[in-house]
Amino acid sequence: MNYHEPVLAPEIINYFDPKEGQIYLDATLGNGGHTIEILNKGAIVWGLDADPQNLKLATERIKSLGLSQNFHPLLGNFNRILTIWKKEINLPLDGLLADLGLSLNQQSGQNRGFSFNDEGSLDMRLNPKTQKLTAEKIINTWDKDKLYQIFTKYTQEKLAKPLVFEIIQARQIKPIKSGRQLSQIINSYYQKKHYSTFHQPATKIFLALRIAVNREFESLNKLLAATPKIIKSGGKVAIISFHSGEDRLVKHFIQQNNFISKKISPGHLEVKKNPLSRSALLRLYNLN
Repeated sequence: MNYHEPVLAPEIINYFDPKEGQIYLDATLGNGGHTIEILNKGAIVWGLDADPQNLKLATERIKSLGLSQNFHPLLGNFNRILTIWKKEINLPLDGLLADLGLSLNQQSGQNRGFSFNDEGSLDMRLNPKTQKLTAEKIINTWDKDKLYQIFTKYTQEKLAKPLVFEIIQARQIKPIKSGRQLSQIINSYYQKKHYSTFHQPATKIFLALRIAVNREFESLNKLLAATPKIIKSGGKVAIISFHSGEDRLVKHFIQQNNFISKKISPGHLEVKKNPLSRSALLRLYNLN
């Protein structure tokens, strides 16, 4: 299987310097790439993921590598990190990792709604069993002011106003029910206006919808606020963000608490090998 390539893994392992018996929490397990690197050093890892499909995939992968002895899978969203930690772990952690991007199978899979080419869905929920709001509902029922607000607040989409107009016009003709439909509406507007962009034109709209559906900013703030409560003094945190809104929250939290920190971006070779890493930014901080 073509597993998601973990971003900045050597830098994170070098920073954590995991040792046998130490306890780490991977708050965004994904396909297990970062966790596998930590397990290979003999440390214990609790792997949390809100997506049941990812949790199953990563658990089976880790088992196939013979690393399951020190691995503990957990289904849940990190917006409940304190509750989950108290119930399942209840020991001070040596480190915590969160990679805030989607895994490859989520980005490209059908019937999840994350992909521009998804012909069957505009869902975007990480766990449909525990979440009600979908991107399809937002796109088809929210008024122009609410749509404009999330597109500008979450992702600073410069063309938010005309794109909201195009979306509302299109949904009045027929409901927008797939990622492909929505991306085609946005792409058509760009073509009509002869606009060009380095990224896929629908990138920021899709990102804003994903943030709204999964309440990502609120969840990230809860995760950050919990780190001093669940990580031992001198413990370490690594947060990988993929857009300025997320990174701003992490940076502000670090500054507020005067934590010792540094930031790292992927080098040229990593971006060449894994283009999905190009917008990643890793912030590392130590608990005082």
